[in-house]
Amino acid sequence: MYQYNLNQYFKEISKIYKNKTALIDINDKKYTYGYLDKKSDIFASQIQNFKKEDLCTVGIDSKKNVNTIIAFLACLKSGVTYFFLDLDLPNKRINKIIKKTKCKILISDEKKNKLFTKVISIKTKTKKKKIKIRNCSSDNPAYIMFTSGSTGEPKGAIISQQSIINFINWSRKSFKITSKDIFSQLNPLYFDNSVFDLFNSLFNGSTLVLTNGLEIENPENLLKKIKKNKCSIWFSTPSLLIYFLNFDLLDKFRFKFVKKIIFGGEGFPKQKLINLIKKVGRKSYYNVYGPTECTCICSRHLIDKSDFAQNKESYVTLGKIAENFEYLILNNKNKIVKPGKVGELVLFGPNVAYGYIGDDEITRKNFIYGKKYFNYQRGYRTGDLVYYNPKQDKIYFVGRKDTQVKHLGYRIELNELEVTLNKHTQVNEAFVFYLKNKLETHGKIIAVLSVKKNIEKSEILFFLKKYLPKYFLPKYVFFTKNLPKNSSNKIDRVKLKKIYEKKI
Repeated sequence: MYQYNLNQYFKEISKIYKNKTALIDINDKKYTYGYLDKKSDIFASQIQNFKKEDLCTVGIDSKKNVNTIIAFLACLKSGVTYFFLDLDLPNKRINKIIKKTKCKILISDEKKNKLFTKVISIKTKTKKKKIKIRNCSSDNPAYIMFTSGSTGEPKGAIISQQSIINFINWSRKSFKITSKDIFSQLNPLYFDNSVFDLFNSLFNGSTLVLTNGLEIENPENLLKKIKKNKCSIWFSTPSLLIYFLNFDLLDKFRFKFVKKIIFGGEGFPKQKLINLIKKVGRKSYYNVYGPTECTCICSRHLIDKSDFAQNKESYVTLGKIAENFEYLILNNKNKIVKPGKVGELVLFGPNVAYGYIGDDEITRKNFIYGKKYFNYQRGYRTGDLVYYNPKQDKIYFVGRKDTQVKHLGYRIELNELEVTLNKHTQVNEAFVFYLKNKLETHGKIIAVLSVKKNIEKSEILFFLKKYLPKYFLPKYVFFTKNLPKNSSNKIDRVKLKKIYEKKI
């Protein structure tokens, strides 16, 4: 296990690959490792000039450009904990994040932002000639990644530098990453999948090719960029790949240089996967799994012919849990289930997050502390229901034990949506469910509302946009006077789901 920090790690990489292209931005401009190292050193030195109490955490504008990457590296070098922030989020949600993180500083090319005490840019000139960076421990928190929370509040998982170093070294071996690889950076920086792109490219001497949202909305342009830059690694949600399949744009020509296609964040229907392989041809296809709380990925499965010998409507296996994790499959009484039986997957190891920032109660609920299992300090209750097939030595995903769903690759707590809907003055009660069949990549969010007076769907959506990201918005909204109750006088969720899934 590496004991040094990410500053030392990147220094070594930059020394070896000083004149090699590290980054290609959205305008196809190239930047070397030497350039990124020098610029991030300067900015790291500037960051450390701020008062310690102002550096609890630092927000980084998630817009994709070279300045964002420099800021990201500077935070790692200076030991400052960062989080990528989508500034297009509703202000109410941004304020919740600021409150949890106690963040005062935003790194952005924008001149002002009233939500933060101070906005700084890497363009800011420094008077210091001598650059000095204070070293930090590998145990230092590196970043915070936010996900949906069941209480109506976003949850920020705290990931250490050591966890990232472990992840980089496991990924290099598992995906055979080399300095010759060129990564297509498709994922939003505030999305957990971006951890794979950023760290596995820049800390392996590879090249990172940035793409923006506009390119993804224009499949032709994006695929031209992938081919032009000879990208060898593709990592995205299945939804994006199927989106391109639906446009009949994926073929051997456009994916000429791509050697490894990695997908995760949601299930990939087998028939859709078969269609992808037929279109694109022989590549290495990987299905990956991992909660945000466990440093992006904790299992990977290399697709082979045996995956298609079973029912075509089922999903591909999660495969084996990574070597840098231990795991248990537990029932509701925290007892280990027998092989083949369904239980909750609980992960243990150095890649498990420290907990959630500003959320002690939820941290205690979702994490296990102490050396009770495998002598590790921390374990994470994933909430994912799985079973282990001993003949195949593989794990299969079954569902969730709570209301969390994966939608468009994002983790969404349906409870958070219900809590927000219940804030509307005309809503008495809200019930939200997710409808998805095994042939679909992603399903539909449906809201059923008991209301005081007649209102329109547009009013509900307008209200939600004040609090939640766009991917939370329900596809269907139904209105009724009363929601049926069960014997415990709680909303009869089973009955409601049966009623309204027939109306779709």
